[in-house]
Amino acid sequence: MIPIPGDPDRRVQFAPAFPGWTGYIGTNQQGAALYNKVYLDSSGISIIDQGWSHLLTSGGVIDGNFTAVLQAGVFGPSFTNVADTTLSQTGLVPTTAQSLRFKAELVAVGSGGLVVTLGGQQLFLVPLEVGTNYTLLGADIRPWAGQTAELDFTVLAGRPHVNDHYAFLDSIEFSDQAIPEPSVLSLTALATVFLGRRFLRPQRR
Repeated sequence: MIPIPGDPDRRVQFAPAFPGWTGYIGTNQQGAALYNKVYLDSSGISIIDQGWSHLLTSGGVIDGNFTAVLQAGVFGPSFTNVADTTLSQTGLVPTTAQSLRFKAELVAVGSGGLVVTLGGQQLFLVPLEVGTNYTLLGADIRPWAGQTAELDFTVLAGRPHVNDHYAFLDSIEFSDQAIPEPSVLSLTALATVFLGRRFLRPQRR
């Protein structure tokens, strides 16, 4: 991590923290990311490691050394001005790819949620596995195999704003394994994932 000198929120430079990715709050590209903290009400993008020490919270490192956190809430001084938060990357989808897979934990209260798009089209997410602090989600991306496309993970802010919505993201990858047909059980599990939990007690901005 490369700290930004004098930054009041002790943020780090975005590019070294998220190599190959671009972050947006609404349409505003971000040059900084929070490190081991989140805001109370504001939209933001964070990177956390084992130093994440928020007691009595949901979320945490899912895999490896780092996990991304997307937070959607208000943007600017007014609580009526809300902004979605996006993590984006453009690249070549492998010719052998059949699915996109990633691990996520959503802490969403109200109407917010996670939307994943590829090439501008929203993907239908299927829960494949449930872990202690994540759900492995997958989507069929065969139509984009061999093409250059933009992949976006967007956390939607509640409208009107009541609480922030958070997505802990990790282990994002293309796979040559197909997505199984969704069952009633998997659809129920997906609904559970998107309801989220209500235990996050973030740090006030």
